[in-house]
Amino acid sequence: MTIFADDIKYVASAVMDDVPEGGGPPTSHIIPDGLTNSIFQDVSEKDRAFGAFDARKLFVHVQTPNTDTYMGGHLIVSKGPDDSNVSIVLAAASSFFDRRSDIKNRVEQYLAPGPEFNGFLFGNHYNGQRSVQLFQRPTVGGPNVGSTLMLRQVNGSQVTEQYVRLTDVALAVRTFSYSVSASVVDYTAQVATAGISDPLRTDFTGSPANRLFERSGSGAAVYETVVADAAKYYSVADLVEPVTQGDLKCKVKSIYKQLVPSAQTEIPVIDTSAAGQSTALVTSATGTVTLSTQLPFTPNTSIFLGNPATPGTLSIPVSGGTISDAAGALVIGGSKIGTIDYARGLLTWASDSPGYVGAKNIVYKPAAAPLQLADSASIAVGPENRANNYTMTVVPPPAPGTARVSYMANGTWYELRDNGAGQLRGADSSYGVGSVDYSTGTILVSFNVLPDAGSDVVFQWGGKSNFTNRSGGTPAATIAVQLAKGGISPNSLSINWNDGQARSVSDNGRGVLTGAMTGTVDYNAGIATLAPVTLPDAAQSYAAAFDRGEPSTETLAKVPRNITGTVDIALAAGNIRPGTFDMSWPVIIIGPNNFDGALYPGSTAIQQLGVSNKTVRDNGSGALVDASGVNFGTINYATGAVHFLPDFAQTIPQPTFLAWAAGTAPKTGGGYEPTFRVGFSGVSSILANSTMPVDNTVNIKYRVTGASTGATDTPSASTLTLDLTANYAERVVPGSVRFTLGGKTYVDRSGLLYVDIDPATGAGTAAGRIDYATGICTITLWTAGASAVAQIQSLLVLVTNIAGVDAVTFRTPVAPLRPGSLQILATRLDGTTLNVRASNAGVITGTNVSGTVNYETGVVRLRFGAWVTAAGNENAAWYNPEAVRDDGKIFKPAAVWPDTIRYSAVAYTYLPLDANLLGIDPVRLPQDGLVPIFRKGDGIVIGNKGVTPAATVQAGQTINCGRVRLSRVRVVGADGKTIAKGYTTQLNAGTVTFTDVTDYVQPVTIEHRIEDLIVLSDVGIDGTLSFVSHASHDYPAGAPSSSYVSSALMFDDLKARVSTLFAQSTWTNEWSDSLLGNAPDGRYNDTLYPLIVTNLGAVTERWRIQFITTSTYNLFGEHLGLVVAGQSINVDCSPINPATGVPYVVIRAAGFGQGGFIAQNVVRFNTVGALVPAWLFRSVQMGPETVVDDRWELLVRGDVDRP
Repeated sequence: MTIFADDIKYVASAVMDDVPEGGGPPTSHIIPDGLTNSIFQDVSEKDRAFGAFDARKLFVHVQTPNTDTYMGGHLIVSKGPDDSNVSIVLAAASSFFDRRSDIKNRVEQYLAPGPEFNGFLFGNHYNGQRSVQLFQRPTVGGPNVGSTLMLRQVNGSQVTEQYVRLTDVALAVRTFSYSVSASVVDYTAQVATAGISDPLRTDFTGSPANRLFERSGSGAAVYETVVADAAKYYSVADLVEPVTQGDLKCKVKSIYKQLVPSAQTEIPVIDTSAAGQSTALVTSATGTVTLSTQLPFTPNTSIFLGNPATPGTLSIPVSGGTISDAAGALVIGGSKIGTIDYARGLLTWASDSPGYVGAKNIVYKPAAAPLQLADSASIAVGPENRANNYTMTVVPPPAPGTARVSYMANGTWYELRDNGAGQLRGADSSYGVGSVDYSTGTILVSFNVLPDAGSDVVFQWGGKSNFTNRSGGTPAATIAVQLAKGGISPNSLSINWNDGQARSVSDNGRGVLTGAMTGTVDYNAGIATLAPVTLPDAAQSYAAAFDRGEPSTETLAKVPRNITGTVDIALAAGNIRPGTFDMSWPVIIIGPNNFDGALYPGSTAIQQLGVSNKTVRDNGSGALVDASGVNFGTINYATGAVHFLPDFAQTIPQPTFLAWAAGTAPKTGGGYEPTFRVGFSGVSSILANSTMPVDNTVNIKYRVTGASTGATDTPSASTLTLDLTANYAERVVPGSVRFTLGGKTYVDRSGLLYVDIDPATGAGTAAGRIDYATGICTITLWTAGASAVAQIQSLLVLVTNIAGVDAVTFRTPVAPLRPGSLQILATRLDGTTLNVRASNAGVITGTNVSGTVNYETGVVRLRFGAWVTAAGNENAAWYNPEAVRDDGKIFKPAAVWPDTIRYSAVAYTYLPLDANLLGIDPVRLPQDGLVPIFRKGDGIVIGNKGVTPAATVQAGQTINCGRVRLSRVRVVGADGKTIAKGYTTQLNAGTVTFTDVTDYVQPVTIEHRIEDLIVLSDVGIDGTLSFVSHASHDYPAGAPSSSYVSSALMFDDLKARVSTLFAQSTWTNEWSDSLLGNAPDGRYNDTLYPLIVTNLGAVTERWRIQFITTSTYNLFGEHLGLVVAGQSINVDCSPINPATGVPYVVIRAAGFGQGGFIAQNVVRFNTVGALVPAWLFRSVQMGPETVVDDRWELLVRGDVDRP
């Protein structure tokens, strides 16, 4: 006897409703073929209005009275609903008896908790609240719209969790304060206010503002979420391109299917920077520094260094060895005992770390952690280069801590970040790993899953070439004495003080102070700058005596030049008092630019590079000199005639560039081609001309001879001045400053200077401020009597502004984008504005700009420049022979400033629907409700269904279906019901021969299918499915071809069997599949008297025979409970399966032999039924019905032994 098609039944589960107890074991109800609403009820008006998610469990059952095998079975959706707002998705059941509540939990596990979010819940949040506030560092990015976070509140043993999806995000940088040593210190923090799709379901305890950005112990934790994708889904997709016999791939409309409904909405993305930011780690010291502390190192405690630290330089000698750092870990003797946050200079000891007491010297090399605009490049992923490993070598090499690599897999973006020690890590280890070589610039990544074909691997990094280490200097502190009034007469100033000894200084008439100190004086401004050898007391008082008069001022506009280029000015007065004249005018710095948006790299043309001001003063002898003593002209004191040359040459930093290969991009006409960049590689010095513009303004101040008024003043000088960049016009990098002065160590934080840093808390005593633009420190706290010379231990400066870029790749924070909505704005190096918009096809074109946008993924590629004929440009700095195309063209860059590249777009986002209405929480599911239905390694069925014309058939008549090698046929009567008998088939020949047409509802049609079961070797996000083996049929595409591609839910061979049998002395209330405790004396002889099961009666269940006497027993099922009570061992036990009317199992009396069992002995056995459970999910998207009578098809496929 064999298995016939009519023996394979769909059987309803116990509860076919959308209730928590829905599902359960099989019933006797056989789901009829072709009957409307036999699985799901009709779609209601409410479902159309609000959306719906319905779940039904059914079983595929081989209903034969034997144990024949149904081989290689699998279940597919062979036809999707005709209604475009309805979808059907299939999933495996978790167990034979699972319920809707069980499958609901598994479906909701698409998202799982990831690492803790880089911020905490700010303040308490309450039940019903529809927004959350997150407290973050000002340098980190805020959460993205559409992202999902998990809130976790722990109160003792009670843990409360809620997943929240962010619908909008507003960022604000606010100022907060804390008190240190009776002083109030300000700091800034970013507060992200985010709307959430569902209100909070309970109260959550927040944390107060914290300058260390650490949540309180009782505060709720906020976690990012990662894709766990606990369930696999199966459905059907339309074939969009024909398949020819022998093909190894096909293309479907989408690899996703709607699992739950979602409401699409548009959100604007306005004026957003395309240049991502990253925190670099750049060494800012020439040697190491030592922090001495008596603090004990104990588990779960932290030590603050006061500065960022250079990776690989930490050393702490302790008893038993030396603690060092390795890739962000604190190690000793090969054991990890903690972590180091290099950018924060924070050491944290692990919970299982040993304790270390006594005096310790922490040695490390300081670093800076500047916030960098990220450069970028990408590798386009196609079928030809799709792999787990990718490399990119960037020029110049990236700064530590700045590299990031993003990739898309199964429609989800994942990111790996540089930890500052050359390692790339993701939020979860499943994202993959990578490495960064800071010397060669090579970035290597290894992904655990293949990125989607048609997507991009996006590389971003920050450079270190425009930073210079200026540590090691020894500037001297000065005292600025501001007199009450200016206009001081030269040769009249004396300043006196007594620090235990009477001291004084006086001027020499040429702006120089001599005496107990040296210094200078600005006569017109009334400022005396003293340079002490030892530091004075901060409360030191001074007495000044001088003659003064009011200075005259003149402002002259558009001063003309002489034919020689010099300038002559006649002052409004003569008899100028020597030493009182000063004059300033604007200058434009001009010279060659190595990379210009108008002139291009390598151009020798001259252009404006910057602007500044020039100031000169008279030296008391009629010469006009600058601060360096360079002569610029003369002044005739008697007549007031001024003659000077306004132009001069000066050395300025200038960026240099290199041409290099950077990734790949899609090529016109298909395929991919390498892209080339001209990138910033460093800084050189050039001699540039500085010239006074025609549209100038000259500011003059002087005094005329005549009566002066004697004056006195008692100025205070409660601050010191220290110029860290006295010889350089460079900007100091915040967080990089560390110097010693008078036995104290000063560090900077947010523009303030601190001393006496407490390693336990990171707190310090405010001691002044720093102007990062000038490098000038104003010190308010110092040690009197100590040397006035400082030692700069750490100092990093920005040598030049960020250089221009000729290409950028970025991805929008929200995708997909509405076609045609992307607008790009940027400023070229010559100051002109670029403004372009992408076409509906995603193409970006304009003058000196081209690119593409993938509206689905949000990836944007831009190149700034134009394709020109390569010949004749071989000597250009941007020329690279490898960059020449086959048509002889090369891309000639026209750079833009990276911080000016901004974009606006309209993105689609999806609002999750009410969880109470749906019966499932959609916040933990993909925001668009779509799940992948095709995966690499899964089986798919490619099929095509044909239907013969309706015909009235007779016995003996043969109908040819018109094609051969059919997979199956189905005869359907005029009433729409399947006819299972009265015909034979020849599938290879493609014919059906009718033998008995009695009771047929004529006319009939014959549905015939051709199909291939194939394993997927690859899945592309664009719908391309690659096969392990060749297609064996031709499959047409497009309506009305009826060709489909279904992912197959595979199951084991279906055959009833007994899988386990053993005896146990007592029942322990544990359903174990192996012996627990001792075996009894009695045995059941299943070798000679095996338990009898059939495909029709057996179910998948665990059983126990529990003896109540030596000769009677009760029969229990794990899920079925008590099935038989008081059964004698002398009589066969045949409990009836009420669903089928035949026994679940026959326990043969002879198997018990001569007994040997006593009360409480147990015989355990398992049965496996010839049926498999599956869940069907129906998603109803909001919207009107599109067909009146909707139909979809479920198909079970398998093989049997030929009779």
